[in-house]
Amino acid sequence: MCSVAVPPPSRLSVFALVGVALLLSSACGGHFVNRGSALYDDAHYVEAAEVFEQTESRLATSSSSERARFGLYRGATFLKLGDTAHAARWLGYARSIVKADSDALTNGELALLGASLKALGRSAPDAPERKAGAEVATAPADAAPSP
Repeated sequence: MCSVAVPPPSRLSVFALVGVALLLSSACGGHFVNRGSALYDDAHYVEAAEVFEQTESRLATSSSSERARFGLYRGATFLKLGDTAHAARWLGYARSIVKADSDALTNGELALLGASLKALGRSAPDAPERKAGAEVATAPADAAPSP
């Protein structure tokens, strides 16, 4: 056997390990919305749409803030991709959460929600109908603005 004296970990390496652990725990926890919103912010709309589609199942156990952010960025992503029907559905979903919890979105996110709704031609959509057994609301039949 080899006996080599191993020095105790330095204070810097302990802080680095704690930092990595915190980063990993926040990345794996309820911050799945951050990945999609970062892709949206970087104008990678197709990739953002894929992330949102793959993580939609997490909404059932998410906070109202995470659900509102998810709906906002998913709706804004659909809007950028030209899918106004799905954009209206998700933006309406975010708006309905904000109506119930006014602190669910930051001021900047509220501004994005307002601008996105305005871009749809609807500044205050009706409360969307809910699918039976679904977490996500469906948009009314007339949700898409007329060309």
